[in-house]
Amino acid sequence: MKYLKNYIIPFSGLKEGKHQFQFEAGERFFREFEESEIDRGEVNIEVELEKRTTYLSLGFKLTGSVQLICDRCLDNYDQPLDSDFKLYVKFSEEPQVDDDEVMYLHPNDHQVEVGHLIYEFIVLSLPARHVHPDDENGESTCDPDMLDKLDEYDHPGDGDEPIDPRWNDLKKIIGN
Repeated sequence: MKYLKNYIIPFSGLKEGKHQFQFEAGERFFREFEESEIDRGEVNIEVELEKRTTYLSLGFKLTGSVQLICDRCLDNYDQPLDSDFKLYVKFSEEPQVDDDEVMYLHPNDHQVEVGHLIYEFIVLSLPARHVHPDDENGESTCDPDMLDKLDEYDHPGDGDEPIDPRWNDLKKIIGN
């Protein structure tokens, strides 16, 4: 977690208005998160902080790619990322529960830690199903040997095996 100290935005000395910050998330960044499904990646993060007297507005722009394991063939592939996220930081003397769009800090705080936020935004940018993208012809770029093996188990045998007669009776019911 010591490495995540590099992902801090000190806002107390800034004037009101917009300010730009740049961060990068690479292999060292992802190692900071146990149980992470991401081991490698190169993600550039642009943060636009807009400081106002009563709140902060943080706009995150993530571009790059991360390496994932394909759910279909179990081979590594690069998943491109291009996402935007918005977060508001409000100040409160009383402890508040953060939600999806608002984070609360004590009025005496002078910096905001964004390392965990960046990681969460990267994970939220990932598709639910991790699969190699198709090529320009619409063909899968998954490992062909693994696809053949999956196809073999999906359709066992070549039709020489007799079909259980109970299935034929069930097919008659479907037709009615």
